[in-house]
Amino acid sequence: MTHTLPLVIPGFSLFEQNIPLAIAIVVFASFLFAGGSTIQHLAVSRSVDKTAENRSMGLGQVWDLVRNPRWLLGLGTVAVGATLHIFGLMMAPVTVVQPVGILAVPWAVLLAAKIHHFRPSKAIWSAVALTIVGIVVFTLFSASTAAPDTELPPTRIIVACLIVFAMGAVFGVLGRFGPPAARCLMWASGGSFFYGLSSAMVKTISELVRMGGFTERPLFWTVAGFLLICYLVGGWMVQQGYANGPAEIVVGSMTTTDPIVAVTFGLAVLGEGVLLGPWDAVGMVLSGAVAVAGVVVLSRYHPEAQHNTPRTPSTSPEPMVNAGE
Repeated sequence: MTHTLPLVIPGFSLFEQNIPLAIAIVVFASFLFAGGSTIQHLAVSRSVDKTAENRSMGLGQVWDLVRNPRWLLGLGTVAVGATLHIFGLMMAPVTVVQPVGILAVPWAVLLAAKIHHFRPSKAIWSAVALTIVGIVVFTLFSASTAAPDTELPPTRIIVACLIVFAMGAVFGVLGRFGPPAARCLMWASGGSFFYGLSSAMVKTISELVRMGGFTERPLFWTVAGFLLICYLVGGWMVQQGYANGPAEIVVGSMTTTDPIVAVTFGLAVLGEGVLLGPWDAVGMVLSGAVAVAGVVVLSRYHPEAQHNTPRTPSTSPEPMVNAGE
């Protein structure tokens, strides 16, 4: 007989459903993610040739990053945020928790403004507002319709994981061999597919733990293997994204593609969409589109994107202050 120890703190159960607390935790985690990503990008940008058409890093450059104190600080900050995110996933459905991570986009822009000493333009503030409004409404819809119970169909979970792996690999190929202007976004999108799946895997593992006797379940070890692959491959692809473009594009891609993958997995595979009505679905699509529109505006008008825009030799660089107005 297998005995499991409940993860309980006096007055608080780690696996107890608590949606408001989960959302609050993930909001703070999104800030840590934005901060850690910005720090890592600063480290990566110093290790690549910015004039090269293809800035994808080799194993030697990646190894140098692993020994870089600044990069390690960024990694540690992201790790703390990821840990808090996991706690949030244990206390609420993935369809509720995951979209909140998109708040890392406005955090990243504000941090970039502080670091590079520029004043965000009206276009940037409008994009931040769009992102926040869209994700808040999206979360309200998902929180009000998410099913209280999660299904764990082994075959459906494994097949869905392999499909996500394949889609992430396609983006990786485009990041390595695609048009130079799109490589940052492609690498980041591929990493986002793996990270989005990792959130769904964490939720699956937490449900198996809740059911007890998890170490004897083949599904537990299968999902744990998928989770490890997601973290390793996703992390490597994200670093390639940092090497090929600004942190805001990477963060923007991750915080939109990541929740889309995670929420879709939760709805279609884990049975969290059984209570979703037609109008709820329309509301989620529209509010999600608003949030994505905000991210697109941010990726277009943030100062580093404009600073990196190709210019003719006769054109002098424009100042970064108030870019996008």
